[in-house]
Amino acid sequence: MDDRSTNRNILCRLARSLEAGTEAVAFDRPKAALTAMQSRLPDLIITDFNMPEMDGAEFVSRCRRELSDPEVPIIVITAYDDRDFRYRALEAGATDFLLSPIDHREFRTRTNNLLTIGRQRRIIRQRASLLERELDEALRRQAEVLRRGEMKLRRLIDSVPALIVTSNGAGRCLMANSFRNLLASGPDVTSGTIEGVLGTAYWQRHAPLDRRVLETGQTLPAFEEEMTDSFGRTRSFMTTKTPLFSDGGRIDAVVTVSVDIGDPKESENRFLQHANYDPVCGLPNRLIALDRLSQAMVLARHGGTEIAVLHIDLGGLKNAYEAVGHALGDRILLGAAKRISDHAGAADTVARLSGAAFLVILPGQGGDGALDGRIASIIDDLGHPFILDGTEFHVATSLGVSLFPKDGSSPEELVQQAQVAMQRAKTEGRGPRFFAPEMSGNTYVRTEMERLLSKALERDELHLLYQPIADIGTGRIDGMEALLRWKSHEFGPLLPEFFLPVAEETGLIVPIGLWVLKTACQQAAAWRKSLGRTIGITINLSHRQFLDADFPRQVADALAAADLSPEALELEMTERLLMGNARQVHAVLGQLRGMGVRLAIDDFGTDYASIMCLTRFPFNRLKIDRAFISEATESVGGGALVAAMLDVAKGLNLQTVGEGVETPAQLEFLRNHGCQSFQGFLLGRPAEAGDCEMRLRSRPETIAPSMDGSEFSPSSD
Repeated sequence: MDDRSTNRNILCRLARSLEAGTEAVAFDRPKAALTAMQSRLPDLIITDFNMPEMDGAEFVSRCRRELSDPEVPIIVITAYDDRDFRYRALEAGATDFLLSPIDHREFRTRTNNLLTIGRQRRIIRQRASLLERELDEALRRQAEVLRRGEMKLRRLIDSVPALIVTSNGAGRCLMANSFRNLLASGPDVTSGTIEGVLGTAYWQRHAPLDRRVLETGQTLPAFEEEMTDSFGRTRSFMTTKTPLFSDGGRIDAVVTVSVDIGDPKESENRFLQHANYDPVCGLPNRLIALDRLSQAMVLARHGGTEIAVLHIDLGGLKNAYEAVGHALGDRILLGAAKRISDHAGAADTVARLSGAAFLVILPGQGGDGALDGRIASIIDDLGHPFILDGTEFHVATSLGVSLFPKDGSSPEELVQQAQVAMQRAKTEGRGPRFFAPEMSGNTYVRTEMERLLSKALERDELHLLYQPIADIGTGRIDGMEALLRWKSHEFGPLLPEFFLPVAEETGLIVPIGLWVLKTACQQAAAWRKSLGRTIGITINLSHRQFLDADFPRQVADALAAADLSPEALELEMTERLLMGNARQVHAVLGQLRGMGVRLAIDDFGTDYASIMCLTRFPFNRLKIDRAFISEATESVGGGALVAAMLDVAKGLNLQTVGEGVETPAQLEFLRNHGCQSFQGFLLGRPAEAGDCEMRLRSRPETIAPSMDGSEFSPSSD
C-alpha cells in the first residue's frame, strides 16, 4: 500500500523475489485496500506511513479491527527517522517497520521472518482448531456414554427389589428408585424432600441417622424398621446407611438401602422354622431335640422313669441320591421320616440330625419290655423297600440305644452314647445295640476312626472352612487361613484335634494334606477371578507331609494347576516341625522360598524351639499363639511377653500375626505394639468359601476396625 507508483513497483518486485509463486497486489488508496482485503486476506501487509485518506497508523488500526484475521503481520515504511512515528505505528498494531529508502537485503530478511512466523501461526491455529473439534467430539461421545451408562445404572437400580434413597444433609431427596412406588407416598412427592416423598414419620426416624453418617463418615450397622406399603400393609425392612464421598473425599450424601423382609410375624415364623426344623422332612433339628430331651430328663427324675434315646442311621441313602437325584432322594428321606414318626406317640420326639441320621426320644419307659417291641417295629418297617416310580430302593438300618439315667446325665452325653451304640451295630452288621461302657473305650473308637478316615476323601466327607486375616491398621482382609473339617457320616462333624493325630500317626495325613493344598489353591484362584484382587491363602503343614521328599514338587504342581502366584500361598508350620534334621528342614524351606512361597511359623512360643529357629530358617511371618494374646490385656507379664515377641520379630524383619483376637482391647494392644495382622472371632469365625466371598462382596474392601468392635462382631459358625 503506497500512493506513489514507483514505490509500489519496487515493493512488488521485491515481494515477488522472496520465493517462487509469490503474488503481490498493490493499492494506492487505503480504503480500496481495506475493501479488497475483506474478501481476500493477505499473508503480509506492507504499507507507507504518509498517505492520502488516512495515515499509516490509522490504516494499521483499521486492519486490526476489520480483517478476519487481526494478527496478519504488517510492516510500516516511513522516511522519517523520528521515533514518534515508529511508536505510533507499533502502538497501532504494526508488527515491524522499515526506513525508506529500503535496503533490499533487510527487506527480504524481515519479510521472510514474518511470513515464516505467519505460516507457523496458521499451522498452530489449524491444529488447535482440529484439536478443539476433536475434543468437542470426544466430550460429546463421553457425555453420550455417561448418559447411556446413567440410564443403564438407573434401570439397574430400579430393578433392585429394595428401596434405595440418596439424600443430603438438608433433607433433599437426590434419588429414589422405583421401589418407592410400592410404598405409601408422603404428603408431597413433588417437593424433592425426603419428608415429602416418604412421609414425616420416615423423615423423623432417619434424619438423626443421616446426620450421624454425615458427621462420622461411617456406615451404620443394619437395623430393622417398619414401613407401610401402597396397600396399607405393614412391612419389615432391613436398612443400612452408607456415606457417599466426592472425589475430594468430602461426604456429599447418604445412601440408604432398605431390603423388604416381609410381614414381621411371617418373618419371625420363617426364622424360627428355619432355625429349629429340618427343611426337607419338617422334623425338629438337633437343637430342638436336645431341648426336648432336657425337658424330658427333668420329668423323668421326678417320676422315676427311664428315657430311651434311639440313634438311627439309614445306610445306602447316599447311593440312592446319586442314582435318582435329590428330588427323588428326598422322597425316600421323607418316606423314612414318616415310617419312623408313625411309631412315635404324642410325648415322643422324632428329629433329623444330619444326612441319613435320625434321633428318637422315647420318655416314660418302665422297663417292661415294651421298648424292645417298639424298636423291632421301627427296624422292620424301615426294612421294607421304598418304591419310587416303579423302582425299589432298600436302606440298611443301624440303630443304637442309650438309656437315661443309666448311660448319661446330660442330653449331649445320651445322644453321643446312642451314636456310639449305633456305630457298633453298623460295624457288626446286626442290631439294635444298647450302649455299654466298653463301647466307648479308646481302642474301639481309635480303630473305627482309622477305618472311616481312610475312606473320608473317597466319600467326600472332608471340606475346608476359611478364617479371615486382616491388616491391623486398615482392617482390610487380605488373607484366609484354610481349616480342615471332617463331616463323618458315622461320627458327625469333627474338629481337627479329634482326627488329625490319627491321620498323622497312620500316614493318612499325606494324601489328606495334598488334597487340602490343591483345594485351597483352587479356591484362592477362584476368589482372585471373581473378586478381581488376590486373597492370600494360608495352609497348615504336618510333620509327615513336610518330610515327604516330593513335597516341594507337589506345591509347585498345585500352584501351576490353579494358575496361582506363589506369593499368594503361605505355608504355616509349628515349632515342633523344625526340631528334626536341621539340614533337611533348611533345604526344603529353601526350595519353597526359592519358588516364592511365603513361610510362617505358627503358635510361636508354645513348643520347644528357640528364637534361634527364627534366625536359622527363612521365615516371612511369625504367628503369636492365642494363649499369649488372651493374656496380653489381662496381666502386666502377659503384655510384656507379647510385646517382647513383637520386638524380636521386628528386629528380625518378620511380619507378625496375632491369633485368636476376640476383644477390641486385644486388637488395640497389638496395634499399639506394631503387630501387622490379626485373626480371630473379633474379625470372623471360620466359614464356608461361599460365605467368605459374600462377605467380601457385600462390605467395602476395607473393614475399618473400631475401638468398640462394632464392625468386628463375631459371626456364627
